[in-house]
Parts: sequence; C-alpha cells; structure tokens
Amino acid sequence: MTELRDFALEIARCLAHPDAPPALVNLVSEVLRMPAACALDELLEMQRRIDADPLARQPIGLVYGGATKIKGYVFEAPKLPEIRGASALLDWVGEQGVNRIWRDHLPVAIPDDEPHPYIIYAGGGSFLAFAPAELAPALATAVEREYISQTLTANSVAVAASFNLLELRYGRLYPQGQVGAPYWVDSFLRDCQDERKRAALLAYYYPPEGIDPEDTTSEALRKRFFNRKTFGELVTVLATMFNRRRDERASHGEPRYLPHYELMPWAEKCRSSDVRPAVVVARVGDDKRPLSEPSARKLAVGREVKGVEVGDLASRLAPWTVPVDPERDTWKQRWREYLGSEEGKTTDYARALLGKEVPSAKDLADIASASDPRRYIGLIYADGNNIGRLMATLGTPMAYHAVSRALSDVAQHAVFSALAQHLRPVEAQDEETRKLRYVHPFEILTIGGDDLFIVVPGSKAFDIALTIAQTFEKELTGRFERLAPSIGLSVSASQPISMRYAGADDTARALRDFMPSVGLSAGVLIAQENTPFFFLRDRVEELLKRAKKLAKHQAKQNFFGGAVDFMVMKSITMVSDDITAFRREALGDHKESARRLTARPYAWAEFAGFLATVRAFKQARMPLSQLYRLRRVLDKDQGDSVLASTIEYLYTRARIGKPLNEILLTHIENAWRRSSNGARQRNGMPPWLPWSKDPPARKSTASYETIWPDVLEAYEFVETDSQIQTAPEAPGAKPPVAEA
Repeated sequence: MTELRDFALEIARCLAHPDAPPALVNLVSEVLRMPAACALDELLEMQRRIDADPLARQPIGLVYGGATKIKGYVFEAPKLPEIRGASALLDWVGEQGVNRIWRDHLPVAIPDDEPHPYIIYAGGGSFLAFAPAELAPALATAVEREYISQTLTANSVAVAASFNLLELRYGRLYPQGQVGAPYWVDSFLRDCQDERKRAALLAYYYPPEGIDPEDTTSEALRKRFFNRKTFGELVTVLATMFNRRRDERASHGEPRYLPHYELMPWAEKCRSSDVRPAVVVARVGDDKRPLSEPSARKLAVGREVKGVEVGDLASRLAPWTVPVDPERDTWKQRWREYLGSEEGKTTDYARALLGKEVPSAKDLADIASASDPRRYIGLIYADGNNIGRLMATLGTPMAYHAVSRALSDVAQHAVFSALAQHLRPVEAQDEETRKLRYVHPFEILTIGGDDLFIVVPGSKAFDIALTIAQTFEKELTGRFERLAPSIGLSVSASQPISMRYAGADDTARALRDFMPSVGLSAGVLIAQENTPFFFLRDRVEELLKRAKKLAKHQAKQNFFGGAVDFMVMKSITMVSDDITAFRREALGDHKESARRLTARPYAWAEFAGFLATVRAFKQARMPLSQLYRLRRVLDKDQGDSVLASTIEYLYTRARIGKPLNEILLTHIENAWRRSSNGARQRNGMPPWLPWSKDPPARKSTASYETIWPDVLEAYEFVETDSQIQTAPEAPGAKPPVAEA
C-alpha cells in the first residue's frame, strides 16, 4: 500500500525555513484538509487567519521539470549498451540527481537512499518538489545544470514558481498579481453568462468524468469549477511554464543554453552519433571505436550497469565518473530484488536460476536467440490513457504523491511479473570469449510511471504485452479504489461496450468482464534483431499512437480500458514511409474504403481472443496453404463487395474436413462477431466483420473488416501451449557462468 503523506510538516518548514513551529504545522494541515467545494466565506476566513501569521503568509516555492527530447538522446546510438547507458543516466539524474541537489541545498537527517521529504515525486522523466520560495529558482537552475554536467547533450527544463499557502489547496486564486477577493465559483458562474468569455472558460474548466460537456446548467458548471480548483491547477501552471521555457529558452529563469559541438572538416566523426567529433577511442571487445565524450559516457554507464568492466574508458573520461550505482539504481538490481521477493521466488524464472548470478543481455542478438523463430526481437512501448488529465485534477500534494507512487509501483510489478511468467534465462554465445553463457533475454529501457519501453524475444512479445496490460489495469484500478476515500481521488468505472470478440477464451472473457478505471495502451513491433533501432523506435511509437486512438474512442463510450496495435516486420523494406501509409495502400485501412483488410488496433479483450484464435489454428495444424489462398482471394474482391471471399471461405470450410471445419466454425464464425452486454449479433459474412467507422465517411454502403491478414502476420510469433511447456528450463541442469 502506498504510504500517505500530507506534507504539512514539509510545507511548514518551507514557509518558515528551516524550522517550523507546531502552530504553523497545524494551520497548514487545516488548509490541506479543507473541503473541495468550499464556500467563499470559509475561504476568506482561512485567508484572514493565514494573513495574521507572519510565517504562514510567506510564499512557498514549487519546482517542476525533467528531461526533454528524451528519445532523441536515448536512441541516438544504434547499439544496445549505449542505449542502456543513456536510459540509465537519465533515470539517475531524474531521481538520484534531483534528490542529491535537494539534500545539498536543504540537508535532512534521513538515510541517503530515501528520497528527500520535500520531493513529491521524481521519476519517469519528471519531478515535482516543494522548496522555500527564495531557493526555488536556484534549485531549478541546479537541476538543468546537473543534466548537462552528467549527459553533456541531453535537453532538460526546470521551472520554479511561488504560491500562496491557500493556493496549495485550491489552485490559482489571485491570477496575474490581482489583489482583493479571490476568483471563486460565483464569479465563474457570472462570467459564463458573458459570450465573450464563455468558450475560453468552458475549455479551461473542463468537466469531471460523468458530466456531459454540453451540460451548462448551474450545477454542472459548479462541478466543472471545483473539479479544476485544486492543487493540480498549480501543476498545470508549472507545466505551461515548462513548455514555454522549452520553446523560448530565456523565459522563466536564467537563459538556457543548448549544448553544441562543432564538427570541423578535419575532425574524425564519432562512430556512434555521427554528428560530433571523436575525442575518445574506446575498446569494445576486439573493436576500437572512436567516440565523442557524450557517447563514451553512455557506453561507460551501459557497461557499468551490465556489470562489465569499464576498462580504460574510466581514465579517459576523468575527472567524470559513472554516477550510477549498479547495486541500487538499475533495473537489473530491481529485477534481482523482485526475484528474491515472496512473489518472485515462487516463479519458474527464479527457480530456473538456481540462485546463480546471470548477466543482462549483451546485445539484441542475445534477446533474439530466445525467440522461435530465432533472430527476432519484440519492442513493447506502452503508456497509460489520460494519466495527465487525471493528475491535473488531483486535489492535494498527498494525492499527487500517492498516485505517482501507485503508477510507478504497478507499472514495475506488471512488467516484472509478465517477464517472470513468460521468459526463462537463455543460453547465448559471448562474442569476446566465444563461450556459451546464460543471460536474461530482455532489456528494460524505461519504466517511468505509466510509461514503459522494453525489448523481449519476438515470439514472446504478444503474450508479455497482454499480461502487462491485464496486470496493470487490474492492479491500478484496485489501488485507486483503495486510495479514493483517503485522498479524494475521483475515477469512474467503465461501462460495458460492444466488442468484436465473443468467444470462450478465458483470458478474453476476464478482460471483457472487467471494468477498469484506468487503461494501458501499447504498440508491439516484431522485427529482425539487425534492423536499425531508430527505425524500430519510430514505428513502435506510431503503433502506440494508433492504439491510443482506439482507446480514446472507447472512452467516449465510457469504457476506459486500453488497446493494442501490432506489426510483424520481416524486412525493413515493408514500410518505406510510415505504418499509416503502408496500411492504406496494402490493407485498404482508410475511411473511404469499404473493405479493410485488418482489424487492428484491438481492445485488450479482443487481442486475447485474437491470440486464442491463432493458437487454435496452430495447434490444429491448419494448412497454411489454405490460409494464404483465402488471403489472396480477399484481395481479389471487386469494388465494395465481399461476396467472392465469403463464398471461398465457406467452400474452404466445407471441404477441409470435420476437425478443421469445427475450428473455423468455433474460432472465426462463433467467436468473431459484435457483442454487447453478453448479447451476440449475427455476422453473416465470415470471415468479415461489420466495420464501424468513427466518424463514418460513407453511409450508403456497408463496410467490412477482417482479422484474416492479421492472423497470417502474427502466425509464426504466437506460441502454442506445447511450445510454452517445452521451453528450456535454463540454466537448470547446466549451471550458468557467474557474472564477472
């Protein structure tokens, strides 16, 4: 359970820096416990009490910031060690570095491995913290300098602002230096009657879940106002300052200078970045690699994180030293701690280790060696739905701390439990020694709050992504339900909606029946391990955006679960531009088409049913020649018609024999049909489904979509039950080589 902190003592200490009298702590605590829908008289009375206390009427600082253009920094390098190092270095600055800055300026008597009590949250690429008003700008500047001093090239922004104590509970009360009575609900209702102000006010004071945006009655407007007038409004102010400083480097603080390394015509290029001069020659195995200092630092951190000697890089980079502690700050250490926990040590993965120390994957080839077919990796990029909007409505610092901790804990547990369930250590060849050793066949690049990016074996990617989403949505919904009474968290439960899968798969049924309050959407990309990583990153990001588009459409129907889009890319030439353009041309995936040769993206319940369908085909040894023959017929349908392919499908089912006939009947015709609240709608044109366009572009003709090409694309990478059961239990019989 997330520890609940009201921050009354910390806020009081910031107001009366460095020590706060008990009376001030009690007053701050009263302010934070005031009701959300407060009357103006109560508000003015509390402001009078604050003004009467010389310490309480002092402003309090809030500092907000983090890294920007993160993907450009992390994925600048094509090699896994440098990607790993870049991600670890950013994580360290965003968490441990920020913590160290606050300790240097505001010493506290707590262990170094505990976060500074003034920090509300730090992680996932951003942080939010209290500070004495006079120190807040200096702390913001120190954070930006820490990013530069450690990474040299990563961009970052940190901003600071000061607020009235009462504003920590109710958001901005005196905008633009205005004095006198605060802007409160009666003023808001009066301004909403002014046509010149109405549109802007309604856009800013957006409604809570369950309130119709078109409802402008007095009661609905009051709910809009109090939904916005919280501590979250201050975070919105800081985020706006953050965005402006990112775009206008001289705003909200000292001028922010971007790092620039001039490449002279005669200088040797960095082999990693290809845009900076090389100043270090790093030995990587038998290879001598000229690198710029930023790239060399990434490599040094990546090797340190993996547990490999940094070698002569340490002396060449002096006086800079690797700040990351591999025994505390890395995902490898957190993974080790999970496997040693009560839950983790009962997993098959932990039992397979036999207590041995196994290193991380050295490169993508190690991860791809655990795939069947081999040499394929899977990228899973996932993100929570509408988390930013949820955070903006949190009423108190306590709520921010609790929700951010819940997001981080649940995301990490969802990833770790999925990896332990679906993976085992794998045997791979060390390129330097040519000896076989066991490695962890995955790479965690980031798990930041609700955002995660991991690399896994290609044939495991679908099942791992599904397990992560199922665990994340279930655990986070439960955590929020338990937190709601104590922090005033307002989240709405989902309502059942029509799903395209109505089959009997247990996982799909569980997901269909579960009503989450927060969803996770994901892009899953499977490709050969030698495909350029920057290209894969762009494609999986596009898949995530397409999945979130479906999740947004579901949210309009009050279903808040996530969605997934996937692609299997067997060659880089499959997609020359982007996925949208490729599917438009190859699959008719656009609103003007009446026949869409894909059903992607899928809701998670539909994706579970999709995997069950593919698995049933494989276990029944469905002839691939028949599947591909029908796929070709789908392309040959003329105009808007699906008659030829439907007849061909029914003919194939009739002549293929009874066992396979039953598989098609059960897993295509009976399973894939629209369902709503348990009721099934007849689908009379198998293997086609009615395609519901949003918004529909053409209403004169029926529109159809089919899962058939999706089945063929994913076929090789969906493991059957027998494949899962016969997975190697490495390193059991043959002990692994201990990590150096």
